[in-house]
Amino acid sequence: MTSWRKRLRRRLPASLKARMSVVVFLLVLGAVALLALATLAVAERGMRDVTGRQQYVSLSSAAVFIDEELDAKRNVLRVVADSLAAGGAHDEASLQRFLAAQTVLASEFYSAGVVAADGVLLASVSPFKAQAGMSLKGRPYFEQTLATRRSVISAPLNGSISGMPIVVVTQPVFDAHGGVRYVLAASVNLRQPDFLGRLDALKPGKGGYLYIMTNEGVIVEHPDKSRIMQHIEANGPISLPTRRAMQGFEGWMAGTTAQGIDALFAYHRIAGTGWILASVYPMNAAFAPLHAMRSKILLAAVLLAGLAGLAGWRVVLRLLQPLERLRRQVHQIRRQRLGIEALQIERRDEIGDLSRDFYSLVAEREIAEAQTRDSERRLKLLTDHVPVVIVYIDREHRYQFINATFEKWFGRSRQESMMQSIRDVLGEEAYQLREEYLLRAFAGEEVEYEFTIEGEAGAARRAFQTSYVPDVDESGVVAGVYGLIHEITKVKAVHTALQFAAATDILTGIANRRRFDEQLAQSMQRTRATQAPMALAYLDIDRFKAINDSLGHHAGDEVLKEFASRLARSVRASDLVARLAGDEFVIIFEGVKSAAEVRQIGAKIIDAIRAPFDLASGALPVTTSIGIAIFRAGELTPAQLLDLADQALYQAKGQGRDGVALIEAATPQ
Repeated sequence: MTSWRKRLRRRLPASLKARMSVVVFLLVLGAVALLALATLAVAERGMRDVTGRQQYVSLSSAAVFIDEELDAKRNVLRVVADSLAAGGAHDEASLQRFLAAQTVLASEFYSAGVVAADGVLLASVSPFKAQAGMSLKGRPYFEQTLATRRSVISAPLNGSISGMPIVVVTQPVFDAHGGVRYVLAASVNLRQPDFLGRLDALKPGKGGYLYIMTNEGVIVEHPDKSRIMQHIEANGPISLPTRRAMQGFEGWMAGTTAQGIDALFAYHRIAGTGWILASVYPMNAAFAPLHAMRSKILLAAVLLAGLAGLAGWRVVLRLLQPLERLRRQVHQIRRQRLGIEALQIERRDEIGDLSRDFYSLVAEREIAEAQTRDSERRLKLLTDHVPVVIVYIDREHRYQFINATFEKWFGRSRQESMMQSIRDVLGEEAYQLREEYLLRAFAGEEVEYEFTIEGEAGAARRAFQTSYVPDVDESGVVAGVYGLIHEITKVKAVHTALQFAAATDILTGIANRRRFDEQLAQSMQRTRATQAPMALAYLDIDRFKAINDSLGHHAGDEVLKEFASRLARSVRASDLVARLAGDEFVIIFEGVKSAAEVRQIGAKIIDAIRAPFDLASGALPVTTSIGIAIFRAGELTPAQLLDLADQALYQAKGQGRDGVALIEAATPQ
């Protein structure tokens, strides 16, 4: 029985009647609580839909309001433009006086100016002094105003004079012939408190907020003014709803903010600018009334369950009276004040069945004990003949059970080893090998480990696998450990042979592509750790196809085998020679000192290959081209290093074959 069940039993009352009352209380509490919570969950889903739709409708109204605010600013510029076109101010001084007289500009805009059709600023009103000869020519909003002959609202930008984040509203001023004579340009400071006026009043309930961003994610308006002109992802990843809004979504959805807060999101585009108006309403604020209601419903459920438990206790007390009488009879039988025949009562209910069954159990006990003795005898016969060592070890690390296979395999007398410690039976060295695993097993962990012993009379070493299984008693304490020992000598030999075959090229007997890939990754990792350079050589046999075509594939195979053999003899024992495919070979050199040393190794290999190959058809001159990539440090992948060596091989081919070309892998600065 698990520990949590034991703790639960200790906390429950000892009386069956009380326990059943507690169960009734818990069942009623659980049923009422589940029903209430399920009802609230349905209500919350419905309320979420209603709140989300209301949030989107409110956002749509806010978008219309923002459009109206921006149109109002455009209208102000349109009226000023009409006044300027009707007046006679055309020199810079007159234009400056005209702007200074338009007090409405100061109340609606951060700065304003009159710009000639060639982009030169003629007059301005601003908290900052304009630069002499300042020109707006080439600026997108100015050029768009000239091209469309209509008012334009720019994308958010940093003011060239003030350095403040602004948007620019323009209005063309036409001459008598309908041409654009001037452009009125006025800026709105995005950092002034709520530049759109009453936008903050349109936010959702407590904890919610609105913000505006462009299609590209640049923030135009936000309760946190420091985020204006920043990209929406400047403070980290954005939520999925916001990413969908940037891709064109309009409407509402539930989601999670980048800070992990569940919220309702709504998005609507502002018609006049294409900006995205967004609303975020945390669910803990949106559904606060429901959450408060949940606590009250749970309290009511506890009270109702308490009343049900009290009523259940009275009913259970009455129903269990016959069982109480049976308990007293059994108690008297244990004290030998009554005979077992007292249990043979004639009641036809479950209690009568229980008493008669108890009587039958006592009668059957002797039969069961005899059967148990027979089972133990058969079990001993089985354990003594299975090809597995079975032992039982107590908390003092003594053998309490040993089967016959133990004596057969390890040459220790079973009778003499019983109740002896492992140290005394197997020796100090063998005990030290097992001690760590035994301690883990007595801590409650199932453990497996392997060990080997010398074979008798010069035989090969034998390999074994031991499994320790804890014997946990009812109190949760490990009383002992079962040990199962299997001989795995043949399995290990087969596994070793398979590993060698899987990593060896069948034709040449050297490493194959699989072994090379594993070794290259490990070598590059060691190079990064030790800072000792390594080199990777990529080789092939010059004009190998001609050898195959003229002499046949059998001769080609003989050339490949001899080529691999010469490569292996030309390098150090620690270097790995492998065949990738066809006549393509690679060599991994670890711990090289310099490019000169690498080039010298390559020259040695070239010389070793130049000696004619003795084939059945006669001596055959063979040459090779070698491309070598030197790696010192960095995040280069094995595939990239192999590609560099391949590039070096192509260079060697391009230099006339029968030579070496080196490439240094770039080292990060």
